[in-house]
Amino acid sequence: MAYCASTYFYSRRLTREVVVGDPACGGVIIGGHHPVVVQSMITCDTMDTAACVQQTIDLVNAGCQMVRITAPTVNDAANLKNIAAELRKRGILVPLVADIHFKPEAAMEAAKWVEKIRINPGNFADKKKFVTREYTDTEYFAELERIEQQFAPLVKLCKELGRAMRIGTNHGSLSDRILNRYGDTPVGMVESALEFARIARNHGFHNFCFSMKASNPKIMIECYRLL
Repeated sequence: MAYCASTYFYSRRLTREVVVGDPACGGVIIGGHHPVVVQSMITCDTMDTAACVQQTIDLVNAGCQMVRITAPTVNDAANLKNIAAELRKRGILVPLVADIHFKPEAAMEAAKWVEKIRINPGNFADKKKFVTREYTDTEYFAELERIEQQFAPLVKLCKELGRAMRIGTNHGSLSDRILNRYGDTPVGMVESALEFARIARNHGFHNFCFSMKASNPKIMIECYRLL
């Protein structure tokens, strides 16, 4: 596979620019010819506003350029408003990223308050049942239509508000649909992300990036090569 110009000499792959926030006011640009952006994630309860603010400030002081905060419920997502407001009040303009799993409604709430939304295509619209079944093409496309119905509102909201998005596949949380058609493979991980990317592009939204996460680095590397 010709995934790079040379296997002997390093050259950075040119990618589309993804704008997170306002670059003139603390925001960053990912991709293109821009430097790699440093991101980290806080570890405290999202409902603890004071702790979230302090950990975010600590990360910024350590050189972090984006800060990710988990938003497992709608209430957590709603509290991002308070976290963002307190940070801006203190002059901290770092872009915030909401980490979403299982809850499309939490993503919709979070998009009101933060600059970027991270979704996991393996569980955004699917509940894992560990069921083995064969999908006909008709059944498979019906599943894709169901996913679009749940994902399109977030895409439209992010486009309207100027938000960025990360479509982040986790090797350990591929949907039953993907596993049954592609297996537990790098191809399945990539296709899991591309299903959501196609929906975003169909709605004219392109301000998103991918991530592939696997405990086995060889699998992760192969995923990025396939992308």
